[in-house]
Amino acid sequence: MNPTDLPAGRSGQMLALAIALLGVAVVWFGAISPVWDWYDHQAQRLEERHALLHRMRQVATTLPALRSAAGARNPDQAGMLEGASDAIAAARLQERIQQMATTAGATLTAAETLPATKTGEWQKVSLRISLTTSWPVLMDLLDAIERSPVRILVDDVHFHSATLVNRPAVLPIQASFVVSGFRPAKAGA
Repeated sequence: MNPTDLPAGRSGQMLALAIALLGVAVVWFGAISPVWDWYDHQAQRLEERHALLHRMRQVATTLPALRSAAGARNPDQAGMLEGASDAIAAARLQERIQQMATTAGATLTAAETLPATKTGEWQKVSLRISLTTSWPVLMDLLDAIERSPVRILVDDVHFHSATLVNRPAVLPIQASFVVSGFRPAKAGA
């Protein structure tokens, strides 16, 4: 291309200005804007980390009080199952679950005692519970288990229904789940 082929005068100046603006836009969108966005993102992450650090420091200041409160409680009484043996603790757990089921309006069809397992300083006592009831009653039972003063964990939950109806809330559901509680291992096996 010959330099004499380029426009001169006003049209040449406009072309030069357009090329310059295009160059600035390419530099802006290709380099400056991504760096600017990266910087904003990093500043936001830093601000979030500062807020998290502040929250963690607040929580850490409560740790000594929580440790002293935990040490002051008798671990045998703090939401643990009562019983001098695993069999007695399992029987008390079964009795407690039976009372909750009756209060919720359900009837247990089976309650199987599972072998106890030692977990650190604790014996884990478990039962497999089976029942057939409606969904609202089952939810009431699970809610009662959750609100129990004795810490009871629910695991291995299975639901089964043989029929389909327009009102699934009144549909009888066969449910089975494992409930577990803990007792101090030093009390005997």
